[in-house]
Amino acid sequence: MRPVSKSGQRRSEILFALGNLVPATVLAVGLYALPVRWWPADVVLGAAVLALAATTAIVFGRPALSRQALRVGGSVLLLVGLTIVAAALLSIAFLSGIHGDFGQGGVTLMALIAFLVLPYVIVYPLFELWWLGGPGNKDDADGAGVRVSAPPAPTAASTDERGATA
Repeated sequence: MRPVSKSGQRRSEILFALGNLVPATVLAVGLYALPVRWWPADVVLGAAVLALAATTAIVFGRPALSRQALRVGGSVLLLVGLTIVAAALLSIAFLSGIHGDFGQGGVTLMALIAFLVLPYVIVYPLFELWWLGGPGNKDDADGAGVRVSAPPAPTAASTDERGATA
């Protein structure tokens, strides 16, 4: 992978933060536009919207913490996305198994929803987490990875500049 300048990394962090607001807005609209209320879904979606908005605010307000905030936001979005897609696929299985041919309209609708939601709540957060480097990649404040390694062990035939062996 090519090295990226700090300004390029910061630009990408800002774009990811703005990109996190798009699914947060869609989830917020879906949360309050649906007439049927179920408190577990309301709590999970509300917490996800707040987490995505908070992590975006952290990216803009505290650049030193932006990568950690983006990692939290991407993980939350991926978790909610997997839950939404799993619920849609379970609905497809239920409608197909219980209602048979009568449920084909519902199967088609839920499949359409699953395929439309998939890029925004599965593919996008996976790409974001991949770009951030995964959970094991600890970055310092300026975005450069800190790598600590031991100095090389001296060999038996090492010599100094005057030719003496150590």
